[in-house]
Amino acid sequence: MTDDNTQVVKFDRRYCPKCYRQFEQLEVCPEDGSTLRGQDNDPLIGKTFADRYVIQSVVGLGGMSIVYKAQHKLMDRVVAIKMLHSNIKNDHTSLERFRMEAQAASSLSHQNIIAVYDFGVTDQGEAFFVMDYLDGENLSEMIERKGKLPYERALNIFKQICDGLGAAHKKSLVHRDLKPANVVLLKEDDGTELVKLVDFGIAKMLPGSGKQQLQLTRTGEVFGSPIYMSPEQCQGLELDKRSDIYALGCLMYETLTGVPPIEGSTFLETLNMHVTATPKSFAERIPDVKIPPALEQLIFQCMAKRPDDRPQNTEQIRDQLSALTLTLTATGASRAAVSGPMTSVPCANQLSKINKFTLSALVLTLVAFGGVAGIYFLWPGPPDDPGTPGTKMFFAIKLNEASDLVSKRNYADAEKALNEAEALAHKLTGGGKARLEVVLKQKTDLYGKWEGHAELLEKTNNQIIALLTVRSMDEMKRQYEALKKLEAVPTNSAVAQTNAKLRAEAEVPSILVTGAKLNARKLHLEQAKFLERSLEVMRKLLGAHSPSVARIENSLCDAYLALRNFPAVRPLLVHICAVTELDIGNNPTEYIRALARLGQFDLDQSQIKLAEAELKKALDLGKQKKVSKDLQVLLMRSWADVLNQTKRQKESQEILKQADILEKTATDMPADE
Repeated sequence: MTDDNTQVVKFDRRYCPKCYRQFEQLEVCPEDGSTLRGQDNDPLIGKTFADRYVIQSVVGLGGMSIVYKAQHKLMDRVVAIKMLHSNIKNDHTSLERFRMEAQAASSLSHQNIIAVYDFGVTDQGEAFFVMDYLDGENLSEMIERKGKLPYERALNIFKQICDGLGAAHKKSLVHRDLKPANVVLLKEDDGTELVKLVDFGIAKMLPGSGKQQLQLTRTGEVFGSPIYMSPEQCQGLELDKRSDIYALGCLMYETLTGVPPIEGSTFLETLNMHVTATPKSFAERIPDVKIPPALEQLIFQCMAKRPDDRPQNTEQIRDQLSALTLTLTATGASRAAVSGPMTSVPCANQLSKINKFTLSALVLTLVAFGGVAGIYFLWPGPPDDPGTPGTKMFFAIKLNEASDLVSKRNYADAEKALNEAEALAHKLTGGGKARLEVVLKQKTDLYGKWEGHAELLEKTNNQIIALLTVRSMDEMKRQYEALKKLEAVPTNSAVAQTNAKLRAEAEVPSILVTGAKLNARKLHLEQAKFLERSLEVMRKLLGAHSPSVARIENSLCDAYLALRNFPAVRPLLVHICAVTELDIGNNPTEYIRALARLGQFDLDQSQIKLAEAELKKALDLGKQKKVSKDLQVLLMRSWADVLNQTKRQKESQEILKQADILEKTATDMPADE
């Protein structure tokens, strides 16, 4: 489990420069006898770091890193500098996680996400990155101070979290540690509240396969904070953005009630409860507070145990929050305008006796309500998500109405509501027609339950396929543009080249996602050309032996196999083996998988001798390195295939029996083992 949690807050403790434990009243570390450091004796305070940052104070300390407040020497900018602890800077895994945090955050540019400006390693080997200095209070501290937040205020915070989280998801990043402590609240000059998401230290790049990031986030490891972890995260399963949506539900619940929705007495008990237990309703938890039923329903939907039962993206959540905000605003304005008994219309001389302040307040209220209505029904929306907030609100209402009607088996009215939602979705073209996809999927659910509508079910499924194909092609075009920009970076600037490499690494997950989508749509020729172009650019920027290059090559193999371009496959597989073997000490699983794939390919091509050597080596390494049971089963079945094709049927049958037994034990294993 990872818990760096270096927050940019007031830091008034002392810390040990060797073990980095924190103490409040001691002067010497009781573990190793080192003199403790603090604001008065930290050797970096007052010094210039990396030639351009003057260190001012310590503002945070975590298990992997320390954060300083600093001033840029040439620019009027106060920043926070996060440095990897010196005692772990030579640890490959820690350094890679640190680098990936910088890479993940620097790939994101959004007002609700902390900005990273610089990343590097000093001549002394100190890894660091430079980010926004956030002079604010995190949501966890605010909940602790206030007990809980009123939903009227919380709604604005939730919507901004959705915006920041949605921006990360669009970049194929899953945060994996969303919690109140990682949501910082800043006061703007105009008095408004600005939300910043922080700590992408264990963010995961999609697609959700552990092999996409070496062993840093492989399946079976548990990362995150247990109080906010999704059931699939607690079980070490594959994750996607819906895991963040579960954490968002937990965060919203705690913000409104003051307590987490699920919390066991131990770490393991908490993990198990997320898989099996249901949180208390708001009426049970806070009986004295009235929470809108629609808001409670949305939060509990986010905390659904099955990812398919949750909202599928943050845009859906934000739409519903916006609809709720509009309803509350309209209701509040209406009540303010008509408060008191309306028994008769006052005449002119009666109006002259009305308190001027009261009349002014009434006029301002009506003007304000008119302004809100204007925004909701006339503002065209942001460029990346066009459409008026009013249209988005009605879209969310129709979706909810249809869902409710389906649950009541009122299929005819549900179809009508979905048709209306579909018409609205055609007006809301932002997000690659994601809303239209949501409507069509809801229609397939309706027609699947509605007897006698198989033809409409097939038609809707074909619409979804066509829509996904268009979206995949659009994504590919955007990726081509990104590759063109990366290739245009000047080669005579070391800083530009370093930044280009970081951006290139950040683009790889999106490239893999796009390739997978093209493969799923059977656009294999387009997939091959796109991945060939990606390889050309990434080899120049990252080098031929980069793990990221090997991942693209692995995806390109899928395209070549589908096109039956077999001669092009083996050189790629051999190169992937060579790259993954370089890191076998840290990540043997990737090399074993690569070797097994090469062996299976040779076996399929009747290169029996080559396959026998490769698959035997993979099987022996799998036993030696104690890889996962699923991988062991795969290796055993491949080896049994070799034995069978070389006339050793008895040995083959014995291996297959052992594989069946091992597979059964893996399937029957409890979730927490």
